Parts: sequence; structure tokens; C-alpha cells
Amino acid sequence: MTEPTVELIFGLNAGIVWEILNQNGPSNIDSIVKATGLRRELVYGAIGWLGRENKIAVERRGRAMVFSLRESETRLNVIEDKTKGDSKPQEKSTRRIRKLPKKTQKKTSKPKKAKPPIEQSERMGEFLLH
Repeated sequence: MTEPTVELIFGLNAGIVWEILNQNGPSNIDSIVKATGLRRELVYGAIGWLGRENKIAVERRGRAMVFSLRESETRLNVIEDKTKGDSKPQEKSTRRIRKLPKKTQKKTSKPKKAKPPIEQSERMGEFLLH
């Protein structure tokens, strides 16, 4: 199996962030991280990707940076939704859902059986052999 490329990872994360901004409207980094479930650095990468494609706008509100989709992006989505509503019912999406890694739990190991004590003479014999 081939490893995912950097472009694929950032592109998929950008799509996830785009969907959240489209659904929730303007959001700051904390709310995007919470809504997407992505790590903060991956959200920053996705925002950079969207910014490079000129799909988002950034506004400073106090100390917070608020990100939103550009008007051209939201209009495009409204047009697509109206067109989809007029057509036949939408089939189930085949898009993969990103699964978060499972937390590793400590496995309780069974207590080991104690070995019978080795006599002193056997130990000395093993030591001399090595």
C-alpha cells in the first residue's frame, strides 16, 4: 500500500475545514479544531491550503482570528444545493469518513508463575559455562 502524499493529507484536511466553515459560518481556530477533531497544526495547514486557493477570508476580532468562506464560495454552494434539490433523491455518499485513532489501553497482564528457586550449585554451573 502506498503512503499518502503531503498534498493528499493537506487537501483532505482542507476539505474537512471547508465543510465546517460552510456549515457553521465564521469560526476561530479553537472552534474549528473542536468541530473537525483535527489537531491544531493540521487545521493551520488546512487553512493555509484554503488561503492559497483564495477560498477563505480572515478577519481579526479583538485578539482572535476569525476565518470564513469567501462569498464566491458560499454562493457556489447555494447554487449546487438548489440544483441537487430539484433532481432525484441523493444516493448515499461513498466518501470515506476519517476515523480517529483508538486510544491505547493498558492491558492487564496475568501474573506470571514464579519459577522454582535454583539451587546455588546449579547457578554456579551456569555461570561457569558462559
